[in-house]
Amino acid sequence: MPRVAFLAGAAAVSCLAVSLPALAGSLPIQIDADFSDWTAGVWATDPSGDAGPSGVDFTRLELADDERRLYLRFDTGVEVQPDEQQEITIAIDTDLNAATGATIGSIGAEILWSFGGRGGSLDLGGSTIPLDHADIGLFVASTVSDTEFEIAIDRLAAPSGHPLFPGNSFRMALWDANSGDVLTASTPYTFDGTPQPVDSRDFAREDPGDLRLASYNVENDGLFSGGSRAAALGRLFDAIDPDVWVITEVWNHNANEVKSVVEGFLPSGPGESWNVIKIDSGNAIASRFPILETWLVLPGSRLTAARLDPRPVLDSDLLVIANHWSCCTADAARQEQADALVSFLADARSPGGAITLAPDTPILIAGDFNLVGWRQQLTTVLTGDIVDNGTFGPDSPPDWDGTDLEAALTRHPDDRLVATWWDDASSFYPGRLDWIFYTGSVLEARRQLVAETRSMTPANLAAAGLLAGDTPTASDHAPIFADFRAPLVNVGAPTLPADPLGPTLEPARPNPASGDVALRWSIPRPGAWAVTIHDVAGRRVRALAAGETAGPGQATWDGRDDADRPVAPGIYFVRLASPEGNAAERIVRIR
Repeated sequence: MPRVAFLAGAAAVSCLAVSLPALAGSLPIQIDADFSDWTAGVWATDPSGDAGPSGVDFTRLELADDERRLYLRFDTGVEVQPDEQQEITIAIDTDLNAATGATIGSIGAEILWSFGGRGGSLDLGGSTIPLDHADIGLFVASTVSDTEFEIAIDRLAAPSGHPLFPGNSFRMALWDANSGDVLTASTPYTFDGTPQPVDSRDFAREDPGDLRLASYNVENDGLFSGGSRAAALGRLFDAIDPDVWVITEVWNHNANEVKSVVEGFLPSGPGESWNVIKIDSGNAIASRFPILETWLVLPGSRLTAARLDPRPVLDSDLLVIANHWSCCTADAARQEQADALVSFLADARSPGGAITLAPDTPILIAGDFNLVGWRQQLTTVLTGDIVDNGTFGPDSPPDWDGTDLEAALTRHPDDRLVATWWDDASSFYPGRLDWIFYTGSVLEARRQLVAETRSMTPANLAAAGLLAGDTPTASDHAPIFADFRAPLVNVGAPTLPADPLGPTLEPARPNPASGDVALRWSIPRPGAWAVTIHDVAGRRVRALAAGETAGPGQATWDGRDDADRPVAPGIYFVRLASPEGNAAERIVRIR
């Protein structure tokens, strides 16, 4: 096999790389460690089993682009962390000349990026300039350790005025200094550049009756800063306007002080008040609903649980757990916190112990989890795989139905990014440190966003009342939020018809409602149909309309049952049943 030269001072090793036919091109890649959007195919391969003692063994490389970014996906063979404790180099030959730049494999690389060293260089032909992640617009997923990664690079970047990609084509290689493995993509890649529009999302709730939870690390008591920072925080609080806040890094202030600030940002209406608790060293939970009971999940750590009464938005109690796990390289401490959280959930789902919840009580778990190290901590939360069984008991799948927790798919409103921490002054990459987990067996997630203003369009910023600099001015973290509702399976599993010409039911208006609710529908074909109101247990409350003719229809529900009695505040469902299928919408009745 041919000899391969590496960076100056590095030993030469043997390798074999295979470039495949040009399969890649423009794709709408989202940098979130979900690789289902990589559909163009593998660009280059390398034989497995040719790695050295570190175990890093590249076998495939995929490439894609759009009008703004270059995307890379590659595997490592063994689990590595993306930003430290490994020696992987990404090398890009931008002039397609093996005689210029640093020799890696069969290419001469003008761009070098040390994946684990968090830095790089750009060869200008006789001189080099250093690069950091902000210079090249770098985003990486996942933030925790993995065996494959996806990376975005700003192909329009021009650090110090020098274009990162002066031409429209390049070659590249991956090299691991520890194992000596190299994958060389010798076939040039040419940018496609076809625009990939982003599914832009605003901050409005899809249904006014949804419950919104937001989580925010306000960075070092940022709630109590004045000036421009307080103004940016106020705009973010107002734009998100949730029912429940999980607020972390409240170091030197108590619950009443937090309440005063939150009330200033989001004033309560007549007869309402924010309820705030703070029982650990840094987390506060602020709720528009009554807070009934609280617990320290792991004394000495920043994990607080609270049982809320969210009625009538949800027809049950709600358990909210605030988290701010240990930072940086403290993997052992984070694993202990993950184990303790799963153990607490197991206690909550069974009679006795420190906490007992009614069966199927919805659970929301949010905060800054500092998931920047080994993947096992994330695996523990999602699956209930406890590492220290001697201390925290047996493994326990954390949802009520014995399945994994769900993670809210929070995303930037106008970009295909999920990073919640982003600091251009730090060497660490932007990453997903903040999460919302939930019991998917009893909750359905709706709107799910990262309130990151730097990547929002001017129109979306204006609609939300935000400025482009609000997120970095307010904190090094962006707030995240998600809306939840009880799933419609509570109404005898009504489903939207597979037939596109099936019946349609418009959302109820107004909703929530204390008086009359207007309902509208359409029946495509003649046949017996009926519109009825049901409670959360699926019991019929009121028969509103029935018929056999096709066409549009409408009715008003006055909040009374079939016996003309006012129904109690809570969640109800309007159901349209017909031979072509069923449709359903949720209604929240308030006093």
